[in-house]
Amino acid sequence: MVLSTRQPALLLPPPPAPLGTTTRGASPEQLKAAVYEKTVAEFLRKQQGFFTLMTDDQSFIKLFRSVLVGRLGFAADNAFLTLPNTENLLRIIKERDAGGYRTFVVIERLFRGRDMTSTVREIKESFPKSPVMVLSTGMERDRIVYLHEVGADNFIVRPVSSDTIVEKAAFTLKPQSELGQAIDIAKGFLQAGDPEKARLAAGRILEIKPGSAAGLMVLGDAEAALGNTAAAKLAFRQAAEGAGLYIEPLRKLAALSEATGDLEECLSYLEQLDSLSPLNLERKVGMGELNLQLGRDEQAQVLFEYVVDQAAREAMDIMVSMAERIASIYATKDPQRSELFLRKALAVKQEVYTVDDLRIFNQLGINLRKQGKWREAVTEYKRAMQIAPDDAGLQYNLGMAYAQGEQMADAGRCVEKALELNAGFVGTSDSVAFNMGYVLLKNGRKNKARECLETALRLNPANAAVAKVLADPAFA
Repeated sequence: MVLSTRQPALLLPPPPAPLGTTTRGASPEQLKAAVYEKTVAEFLRKQQGFFTLMTDDQSFIKLFRSVLVGRLGFAADNAFLTLPNTENLLRIIKERDAGGYRTFVVIERLFRGRDMTSTVREIKESFPKSPVMVLSTGMERDRIVYLHEVGADNFIVRPVSSDTIVEKAAFTLKPQSELGQAIDIAKGFLQAGDPEKARLAAGRILEIKPGSAAGLMVLGDAEAALGNTAAAKLAFRQAAEGAGLYIEPLRKLAALSEATGDLEECLSYLEQLDSLSPLNLERKVGMGELNLQLGRDEQAQVLFEYVVDQAAREAMDIMVSMAERIASIYATKDPQRSELFLRKALAVKQEVYTVDDLRIFNQLGINLRKQGKWREAVTEYKRAMQIAPDDAGLQYNLGMAYAQGEQMADAGRCVEKALELNAGFVGTSDSVAFNMGYVLLKNGRKNKARECLETALRLNPANAAVAKVLADPAFA
């Protein structure tokens, strides 16, 4: 029996009935999923929406296509495109924007060895109404906050499912409510250069939702444009106090303080910003410069040295990303060279690993299994478990490595541990469910094995191998 080595992606419960079909008798999860589907479909249909994907992850592209085409019923050419580089991205958004279309960008955080943070900033500065969702494999809180700061609207973290794509896209699009419409109107007055009307519109927002951070931000911008610095600062302070991780009010306050020559106050706001989003190196340089102007040479030096050290770490991330990309190029043609570059990627990390590195260990383990090196794969998966001991995907992959070596008792323990950590993991794909069922059957766990195999058949009724195993006399 050949077990699949395809890397899994977690799935949520089965998708709801297609759009337009009855939801009578549907579960609460299916009803919510139907609402999410409607939101995405209306974006594509009524808002002339279009998805633009910047990723080399063919599995993700295939899954995204299946959502838009198979699940929502749109023609691929009318719903999304993938771009091989960033060169034409802004031009394409501009052309579509001019034509009345709305572009939704899904972009890798690290794309072909480059950190895309600056590209996210460019998109949002040039096209603030274009939603941007960042795709990654694991992400630390500070990185998420920093990307939010430069304009990212949402995040999608591997492993990912079709349900996750629909839900994340729907939340990012945020269907218009009365409050949302009022905010858009107020911002429109600001963009049109009419701060007096913007101030009145901000009052309407605060009537609908007292204490609204968005309303207070518009009010602050309007007051600043009218020259009412004290009133603007008050509005921004209230917005900052009412929303714990809302960075924009502090940025506005820092800018106002700098414009009025209050360097101490400006530095204070920058320090508050830095505590929320510590990865912004440009801000740290600015803080260092202010410290120098205020005669605090030692504080400035500490900040400048941190900037240089962090820049070196970011360069290391780029080296890792390039090694991974080269490994993926070799993956099918020369697994041994692919393994070499994956090991180079891990070596760059110098034994200091984070959850972001799980993907490298997973790929290395899969690569080793393809070469028949199941023992080495076991070693790498166990190293990865020191980073994430409760990761169901790692437990599954470790089990598959043991199964390849005919160590079925060990394989069974890993499969059961994966299900214990995440009962929904079996719904990842029909191949994952089949592999789990097969291993459990070999360990005499007939009832659990049947459940897994039936899940595989539900996910893919055409899977003849599953039907054959279910017909095995061992289930009698």
